[in-house]
Amino acid sequence: MKSCLFALLCLIPLPAFTEDWQPPEDPDPQAILNSIRNDVQAKEYETALAKHVWFYENALKYQPGLSGVRLSFALSYWKNLSEVYPPALKKLKETRDEASRHVLDGKNIWQSFQDLAALNRTLDEDTRTKDTFLLLHQQQPPMAKKVFLLAEPALLKAREYQVCGQYLEPEKSYRMMIQSRQVNQRLAKNPRIGPRILEFSDKKFTNDTTILVALLVVNDRAEEARTIADQARQEWKNAEFHKALDSALTGEVPTSWPY
Repeated sequence: MKSCLFALLCLIPLPAFTEDWQPPEDPDPQAILNSIRNDVQAKEYETALAKHVWFYENALKYQPGLSGVRLSFALSYWKNLSEVYPPALKKLKETRDEASRHVLDGKNIWQSFQDLAALNRTLDEDTRTKDTFLLLHQQQPPMAKKVFLLAEPALLKAREYQVCGQYLEPEKSYRMMIQSRQVNQRLAKNPRIGPRILEFSDKKFTNDTTILVALLVVNDRAEEARTIADQARQEWKNAEFHKALDSALTGEVPTSWPY
């Protein structure tokens, strides 16, 4: 019933998106994002959408620390709005298309591709991320190399293992994994966040290392895969982790986590 109602709404001519709402002189991006819930409850959908667009375009100018929120929670709230207000979906897709154009034009390539991947994830259209990367792979390999890690979850989802193999740098990647793990372990000493960050760190290290090992195997680089696996076993002596490495050494590529 909900999907039928949405389909009927989509047949009704939509009002043009306007930006009547304006932020205060000294805006607090987090407060503006939080206020959207009240707008939705009051059915002030146009105001809610204007705030979403403003937050996406301007939040980092005021609070750079909101980069993660901007591409996760904020986009999921925007998608939720689109379920009751079709213009929000239209604007979300237009924003994604603009990010895609920026990628292909080479405009701030890392940030643009990061935005593109997050928007496509929100829209459940990861194939578009994969297709955009493959276009870079064919036409602009240096750019593709710069954004490979951002594209990797979508490539894995599409089982583009051989394409991934062309961008693997196992020693460099493994060093980055270790550095990230060490940072998380230091953060875990804070009793307020310790258990949460440790759980995240263990899952992420397991996922990253097993993906790397498995991709090396399926790309006929078994010796390099064994070297990384041996180093990882020494880094973390955990039976479940070692079992996951054994599976990766057979060429079983895990799904990317947390995406």
